[in-house]
Amino acid sequence: MIVEKIIVTGSCGFIGFNFIKSLNENYEIIGIDSINNAYDPKLKELRLEELKKISNFKYLKIDLSEKNEIQNNKKTLSESSTIFHLAARAGVRQSYLEPNKYIRDNTTASVNVASMAKELKINNVILASTSSIYGDTGNTFATENKDELNEPPSIYAATKSFGETLIKNVLSGDDQKIKIGRFFTVYGPYGRPDMSILRFIHWISTDQEVIIYGDGNQRRSFTYVEDIINGLNKLKNYEESDTFNFGSDITWSLIEIISKIETLLGKKANLVFKERAFRDVDVVLPNLNKSKENLDWQPRIDIDEGLNRTIDWYKNNENYLKNIKFKYKYEK
Repeated sequence: MIVEKIIVTGSCGFIGFNFIKSLNENYEIIGIDSINNAYDPKLKELRLEELKKISNFKYLKIDLSEKNEIQNNKKTLSESSTIFHLAARAGVRQSYLEPNKYIRDNTTASVNVASMAKELKINNVILASTSSIYGDTGNTFATENKDELNEPPSIYAATKSFGETLIKNVLSGDDQKIKIGRFFTVYGPYGRPDMSILRFIHWISTDQEVIIYGDGNQRRSFTYVEDIINGLNKLKNYEESDTFNFGSDITWSLIEIISKIETLLGKKANLVFKERAFRDVDVVLPNLNKSKENLDWQPRIDIDEGLNRTIDWYKNNENYLKNIKFKYKYEK
């Protein structure tokens, strides 16, 4: 029996897809996505094929930066209790090549989503944000205490940080609860083909060169997607407006991750080192105290189990994935 109607933007994206797949039949799910070409859209189409098998899922192809497209679907979107705004254009490097698209998809779209929530009286607003807004943390742990950052470290980070600020301002004085999750390097099944772990798995599996930008000692808080989904559900039920980090407090270097994948696949990587990416950071560490204390959330899936699950998924979908471009949009 349907008891609640929710909206999930970015429904054909990595996190949106996995989140919808985790929901039970008590929800009427309205999924929104434009299926843009920020990375190979064939993977988004594969996700959508899977989502269409869910009886309580309805898909709307909407470009959220175009307010009229939202207005044209207002009847379908009305009477929703919660909106999960998971849609975004991600990636630090590409944001310098397409800044206008990042401003459109991460700020203009966020304003339009907030305006929709205001007009339709959707009182529960959950926003997916990013650890990229913190920049390089060194040996310190990034905390959520400062919501508006004066100097975001990249165009991508600036658009996401400003998106947070705009949503809070559009909805200020209303009854909406605005819950923000800042996610740290998410990986797992159906992941983005421009992100490191899935690229490494694909390249090693198919005996291609494994390209590393820099020396490979950059460390990341790799977070398995199931833990992020758990965090989104915690945010939905949280009663106050607030911002939370969701990540692993154990970091791994790219070289260490490749070594683990080599062991799991039983194959040796052909490493090729290239110039360090512009504005690439050495390490980003999340402070998880607030997430643990207020939400009873902490990561449960360790890196070895997460890599095992991701490799199993890759092997089960290898025939389809061989047609996917595992690269940044502008890589040759």
